[in-house]
Amino acid sequence: MIILRFGLICDNIRYAMTKKTTRTKLTEELKTQLRTEFVQGIELKSGERKHFSIEDLIKKYNVAPATLYRASQSEGWKALREQYNIELQEELNKQRAKKQAKESIKFDDRLLIKANDLIDQVTFYLNINEDAMNMGGKPLQPTQFLSLCNALLTAQKLGKISMGEITENINVNSTVKEAEAFNSIMELLDTVKSERLNSDSDPLH
Repeated sequence: MIILRFGLICDNIRYAMTKKTTRTKLTEELKTQLRTEFVQGIELKSGERKHFSIEDLIKKYNVAPATLYRASQSEGWKALREQYNIELQEELNKQRAKKQAKESIKFDDRLLIKANDLIDQVTFYLNINEDAMNMGGKPLQPTQFLSLCNALLTAQKLGKISMGEITENINVNSTVKEAEAFNSIMELLDTVKSERLNSDSDPLH
């Protein structure tokens, strides 16, 4: 029994040693393709890029390991891949910067429109306040008038920023104050509008 098993093992070893393995010939065309896949990888349907090692390419195309390793070393495939990755990242950064610039322009345009809308609304209610004073009606409270003025200043600053003009340095405290000013003016405009609808004699009462 032991002799039989030993004989089978010897036969397997002899078969493996004598069996000829067919390898794909590394032609110039195939070498170019392998170099491209190693250096650049391939783009998948998901948009991701898959990279291959030399071992992966040997298995994928069934080429002789020694031949492919020799070709990759003589032509500097590793250095080419590193350079390609650097250039690819630079290109991605440029595309990202262009996209951000476009989005920034859209945001600035919207901000400028809103700033102008706010100025128009504040001006409208300031005119109403002036008419009320001229006709002997009840004017806005000092705090309400001050909120309108602050809102105009804030709208002016945001409008200049949206057009690329440099204003005073922006810090956290000023940003918070601007947000509070906008909240105050919106509440004020709602209050004034409600009071005008509920009063026929005094539009500001």
